[in-house]
Amino acid sequence: MKKNYLFTPGPTPIPEEVLLEMAKPIFHHRTPQFRELLAETNQLLKEVFQTNNHVYTFASSGTGAMEAAFVNIVSPGDEIIVVSGGKFGARFVEFAQVFGVISHTLDVPWGASVDIHEIDSLLRQHPNVKAVFTSLCETSTGVCFPVEDIARIVRGTNAVLVVDAISGLCADVLKTDEWGVDIVIGGSQKGLMTPPGLSFLTLSQKAWALAGTSRLPKYYFDIKKYRKAGDACDTPFTPATGLVIALRKALGLIVAEGVQVCNERHARLARATRAAMEALGLRLFAERPSNALTAVKIPDQLDAKTFITYLRDELGAVMAGGQGQLKNKIFRIAHLGYQNEFDLLGGIGAVEKALLHMGHTFDLGAGLKSFQMMINSDTLVNIQ
Repeated sequence: MKKNYLFTPGPTPIPEEVLLEMAKPIFHHRTPQFRELLAETNQLLKEVFQTNNHVYTFASSGTGAMEAAFVNIVSPGDEIIVVSGGKFGARFVEFAQVFGVISHTLDVPWGASVDIHEIDSLLRQHPNVKAVFTSLCETSTGVCFPVEDIARIVRGTNAVLVVDAISGLCADVLKTDEWGVDIVIGGSQKGLMTPPGLSFLTLSQKAWALAGTSRLPKYYFDIKKYRKAGDACDTPFTPATGLVIALRKALGLIVAEGVQVCNERHARLARATRAAMEALGLRLFAERPSNALTAVKIPDQLDAKTFITYLRDELGAVMAGGQGQLKNKIFRIAHLGYQNEFDLLGGIGAVEKALLHMGHTFDLGAGLKSFQMMINSDTLVNIQ
């Protein structure tokens, strides 16, 4: 009997408790019952986002909140800076093209991290820049960008910092208020352990000042509508009630674990997974790897599509391939959300079996051994 296991950087596995919440009868959303649910959920979101500001929830994929972040703070002809080091960073450049905004794009080679001095230089060259857009984790490459350092540069200017944390939230450290990040974007199907369909946005007072002057067209994603409804603990449009019910449960699990502990768990799994891949003679792709996923180069002699298909269809281990210019060049194994060391041992065992099937030469069991040695080493350090 074949079982299927998700090792993709979204959607991620969903805890049983969360699934059971979604099995309960639905209720009407314009009621005190829903307003209470929304209030509890938003308080939990604020803890996970590490902010005292309201976190607004959209019934959309993460791209919806990315668009909301964009259209609510700039106007036609405005200047922005975009750190584009992968498929999702490039999405902000595409928004600029669609909405008639001038993008000073900092093109970062895929797999590399950004040089923060280049951001500083661009801000000095273009003092009228309204916003700097970057990712926390660039999902397509597995790179974690140095958001704390970027925030330190941006907060001394008139620009706001917008961070796409859809994949990195809960896995990579992000201290929204402490670091001075103005806008953070999230999504439900990654570290938040909830099905796809919800996205999130939180704004600082500095960002709200821009939102009051933006002239880009918007209707469903008009953040002022969400603010007005949020003041009454409601939503401006029909919410995805079932998903919000699930989200409240998932957020409760994260907060009970502790956000810092959750970050540390992801970091341990990430270190051990990287050690396992290298023990199998594979090369890592990301220069500054995220704790959400590990991007691994596929050896030239192996066919990437066949490798990933064999993992999925024969072994039930669903992993992600490369996107854009990385198609057929890497595979991506996530250690994100509802994952523990035993889940990853199964995933690494599947990688070993697929490599063996395709004729890759390595010491069988080397990945599993390295993973366990790294996990046990981290555990001993924490105990001491």
